[in-house]
Amino acid sequence: MSKKRPSFKKIKKKQKYETVQDLFSNLPNRAASHGYLRVPQGDVLKDYHKISQHPDIAIELPTGTGKTTVGLLIAEWRRKVSNSRVAYLTLTNQLARQIIKEADNLGIEYANLIGNKSVRDRGEEGKYLSGDAIGISTYSNLFNVNPVIQESDVLILDDAHGGAKHVIDMWTVSIKRNKYSQIYDDVLHELRSGLTDSQYRIVCDESQINAFEMVDVHYHKEILQGVSSYLDGADTSYGDIYFPWSVIKNNLHACIFLVSCSEIVIRPIIPPTHTHEPFADTTQRIYMSATIEGVGDLERSYGVVNIKSIEAEHAEWGKRYIFIPDLYMEEDATSELIDGVWEEISDKRALLLAPSFSTADKYYQLFQDSIDDGPAKLTAKDIEESLEPFTESENTLLCLSGRYDGIDLPGEDCRLLIMAETPASVGAMELHLRSHWSLGPVLRRLERTRLIQGMGRCTRDATDFAVILMLGQSLSNSLTNQDLTSGFPMEIQKELIWGKEQGDVARGDVEDLKDMIVGLIEDPEYRKEANLSFEDIELKDTGKGRKDFEDSGKLEVKYSRSLWNGDFSDAIAKAVKLSDSIIDPAFSGYKSWWCYLESHAAKQLGNTDGEIKALVQAKGAGINAGWINNLLIKRKKTYHVKDESDAADVQAEQVWKCIVSLGWIGPKFGRHATATIDQLMNLKVPNQFHMGLENIGVFLGAEAIRSDNDGDPDVIWIFSHAKSFTFEAKTKKDSDSKIAKKHVLQAKGHVDWLHNERPTIPKEDIIPSMIAPNNLLHDGAEPHVSDLWFISSERILDFGEKVVSFVGEARTEYKGKEYGEVKDDLKKRLQLNELDVASIEKFVTLEHMKDVVC
Repeated sequence: MSKKRPSFKKIKKKQKYETVQDLFSNLPNRAASHGYLRVPQGDVLKDYHKISQHPDIAIELPTGTGKTTVGLLIAEWRRKVSNSRVAYLTLTNQLARQIIKEADNLGIEYANLIGNKSVRDRGEEGKYLSGDAIGISTYSNLFNVNPVIQESDVLILDDAHGGAKHVIDMWTVSIKRNKYSQIYDDVLHELRSGLTDSQYRIVCDESQINAFEMVDVHYHKEILQGVSSYLDGADTSYGDIYFPWSVIKNNLHACIFLVSCSEIVIRPIIPPTHTHEPFADTTQRIYMSATIEGVGDLERSYGVVNIKSIEAEHAEWGKRYIFIPDLYMEEDATSELIDGVWEEISDKRALLLAPSFSTADKYYQLFQDSIDDGPAKLTAKDIEESLEPFTESENTLLCLSGRYDGIDLPGEDCRLLIMAETPASVGAMELHLRSHWSLGPVLRRLERTRLIQGMGRCTRDATDFAVILMLGQSLSNSLTNQDLTSGFPMEIQKELIWGKEQGDVARGDVEDLKDMIVGLIEDPEYRKEANLSFEDIELKDTGKGRKDFEDSGKLEVKYSRSLWNGDFSDAIAKAVKLSDSIIDPAFSGYKSWWCYLESHAAKQLGNTDGEIKALVQAKGAGINAGWINNLLIKRKKTYHVKDESDAADVQAEQVWKCIVSLGWIGPKFGRHATATIDQLMNLKVPNQFHMGLENIGVFLGAEAIRSDNDGDPDVIWIFSHAKSFTFEAKTKKDSDSKIAKKHVLQAKGHVDWLHNERPTIPKEDIIPSMIAPNNLLHDGAEPHVSDLWFISSERILDFGEKVVSFVGEARTEYKGKEYGEVKDDLKKRLQLNELDVASIEKFVTLEHMKDVVC
């Protein structure tokens, strides 16, 4: 009798499905809940079939319309029809498990590739590698130096906007001060010569945690050599430094260096994904998102140049009851509101979304300080594997930073969503571009995308609802910008209008607003009443927002590739083409940025004349003019910057930033303005007066410094590349008191003091003055008053009131506009109102101490 031997496995025939819909109809094991395709799903799949051979495709399916199902069906169709090796990637292990659950519901074969190699099943890896199943994993298993996802034919990139962070992280060295304090200090020491004195002061100011300064490293070869030598010594125990450094250290010519008080970041402008074969060699990449407003942002994020998009026409699911407390109440009233709401809602769970860890921490602390029995805090790490630590908890706040998609909290999982500050700038690069180069208009689509995605985290189907509290001055600023809000879906536009109208309730009584919010969460009949009020809101559909520079993402990617590859001539050509295309004044900052990037490529090419020419063009845009002036001074010692137009550019830009920080709307500006004048009137409390004088300097666009140290100037106003003013205030003196010799000498000594602290400021540009109730001198003081100016307390108060009034009027006039649109008008108004630097000098030097009679 012959021995029974194992049967041979039959080779599967290549299956023929003309379309993805055909495949769906022939899936034999799909669950009853997946009996048919929804209309948006079917529409998207039809459109996909028309371009199914294109290498890069973005697919938009709004929240609740079955995006995951579409992604899995396309993946399975490609796997079966063309024997493709397909990987489906998402943000976290928890989301990957959701994908697996959906694959089970569809009856689709999958390989579980979640986690690192120590926990993955080799058999599962084999199923993926052989093409027998779709590999389901996370972005981090593709974008690293030793990826498990290799040699794929098709990549499905779910929650693609959120995935962008994982992409750039592969090429980003991030040295966080709270984690690597010694490395941070040592690298900052190496970078110091590439920072101006003003930049270094900001970097050392722990209150400016989100202020990232760009280091001029490429002019200083010794910086690059010092940093390289230092970081080359890092080993794998510093993994988040070692691995990214290993892939960028030979291409530092294509990287920028950004520094804040909390972090040093070294990264390319755009991720060089063309060098990462597991991504670049893929036949097709499909970017899935709930919101796609043009493809430019995705092209920048993934370093690709020709994405075609498919967008589903479908209303946003659920109902969002939006409130913006900062539009109509002070911070202490907001705290009272939070305490009251938290006390009365039955399920004490809330999701908090913020653009950064520091912002999330700040608002979590607001909850802690506002509520007697403050909520526990959960972060992304706590829900990496499952949402249950949050959904099954009580008295808990889930705090996520930079995570506006990729988390689903339907129904009773979460009814209260807190959005803290605007998501216009997530990460060091965006923070720098927005604050220093006025790239708000360019980043606006991404800001709107994140807001739409964030607002949908707790409304996952047509019957779902959530209350959303929008907190923070920057978010209030954004939500009152017509260019931003006009691009929202119509449902969200109506919800915002409704929410703003509820401000009248808060103005009357915080308790009433609290009762309204609690009622919306707890009372179905009350919600019905609210829903009826939405019906009266009429809006004209204007379509999506502005599409300015939609194609610029392609040029940015091509420039960055050329820079990375060392083709500096081509990089220059790309930068020139992009900057020459920018003529809209609202995008002046974008033009300035690209002129600077042209100068950078010229520097790498060794073309000094081309570098300087590009920097002069960048300065001409009037954005970030002070920093660019510093670059020009270094590169061309004979370059002159001391003319009124240069000083005016820098001053106007700083005045604008002052208004932005205090808010285009809401009570913060008025409160600060009133406090400033009150401080100037408080002559008997020197510190209060000094604070008011410092605030006036900030209102005027100066770098304002206040010191409590003996011998230091009480207040300093520094106007970049123009004049600096030092103030010695003796306002506490009685009206008949005389100014002593020692105080005169102290005030005169401030010129040497400031020049010693800031050697780049010439002594002849420092104007010392004394502020006092009168101009009477003690005997012996008169011989020493030369080169010292006098300002009466009364005159500085009048001047302060004039400044505050002017800035308030500018705030009203320019609300909702871009800086590039109004900068020339703002400069003109400063001059006409005698508040430009030249006029400030005339004000300070109106009365000389030597003219005082003893």
